[in-house]
Amino acid sequence: MTEEVSGRKPVSPPRFKRLDALRGLAILSVIVFHAWIIRSFHGPWWMRFVTQGYQGVGLFYIISALTLVLSWQHRSNTDANPGKAFWARRFFRIAPLFYLMLLIAALVTAGDSTVVPPSMRGDIFTWPNLLAHMTFVFGWFPWFQNSWIGVEWSIGVEMTFYALFPLIMRRIFPKASPWLFVLGGFGMSLIWPHLLQYFFGPWPKWARSYLFWSFPTQAVWFAAGIAIVKFDHSPTFRGWGMLWLLWALFLGWHNWPVLISNAVWVVPNYLLVWLSWHDHRDVAWLTHNRVLQYVGTRSYSLYLTHWMILGMVSDWPWANPHNLTSFFLRLGAALSLSLVASELSYRFIEQPGIRLGKRVIDDMHWGRKPQEKTEWPSKKRALSYK
Repeated sequence: MTEEVSGRKPVSPPRFKRLDALRGLAILSVIVFHAWIIRSFHGPWWMRFVTQGYQGVGLFYIISALTLVLSWQHRSNTDANPGKAFWARRFFRIAPLFYLMLLIAALVTAGDSTVVPPSMRGDIFTWPNLLAHMTFVFGWFPWFQNSWIGVEWSIGVEMTFYALFPLIMRRIFPKASPWLFVLGGFGMSLIWPHLLQYFFGPWPKWARSYLFWSFPTQAVWFAAGIAIVKFDHSPTFRGWGMLWLLWALFLGWHNWPVLISNAVWVVPNYLLVWLSWHDHRDVAWLTHNRVLQYVGTRSYSLYLTHWMILGMVSDWPWANPHNLTSFFLRLGAALSLSLVASELSYRFIEQPGIRLGKRVIDDMHWGRKPQEKTEWPSKKRALSYK
């Protein structure tokens, strides 16, 4: 029976390949940025745009919030327990590869922690740190936040959002205006760091990144992703894509203070995701790129594996110097190796973990409610649906 005749929704929400392309753009911008920062140097004028590559993480957050809202709207009326089913899906999507990378990082880098930022190097492989990472609360502790894999701070932020998400969708989303999300996100991102400095400062140099990496500071991205759905209007202006590109180039040309960078970059990133979700023709050249779509589907694996690989590549003599030639050499080598590693982890860790999560949800009866027995329409009645 067809979808229209049965009146049933498909089990899984649709996947937007054009948003996968944005994930590909986001992870590539992060890898390029890390290839520079791990052996930073003063390069030609266009390196200004490379130094803004960390904003790809915010792009991830907007896409994540948008797709999770759409998924929740699709599943909430059919799942027997939407909240528990949501948490189970997120856990088995994130945890298997994350736990594996914790083990690999401990085995490979113990005693020589080049995988983590220099300011955090030391005796990081401790039982309290491991427990904080296993329970995903490490993002709330400055001394644990980015101390094991080297890029996991964003996973801690995202897991906090996952913990709050069912409450947001049940209690806040139906009643709040999109402007409440936007203004609330901006407010937290600007006020939270100042509150930390006022009540707990001065912060030691190694912990100052916590002011920027903690969830409230990053909340503006998630708020923007939710607001895209709440505003619920389509782009009609033909020059939206050009406006986005000019805006991004303008922002990339300037070196913004870290604590206000979210506030200035969230607008063009919001615009890009909004245009892509509506499949606007001005950005079709980007969102329909199959290479970016492929990279985007493996972006989580790429994100968790690339920093360790980049750290190893950067110790090779020809990739170690702080200059433009070595930058391109280590970027090419690290990206190539990371793509191989991500393909393996995607197929053999991520995908099996997702399937395991589905089985757990089915076994716990948190997922799709059993369909009531319905009468099949007669042939004459079925024709009326066409």
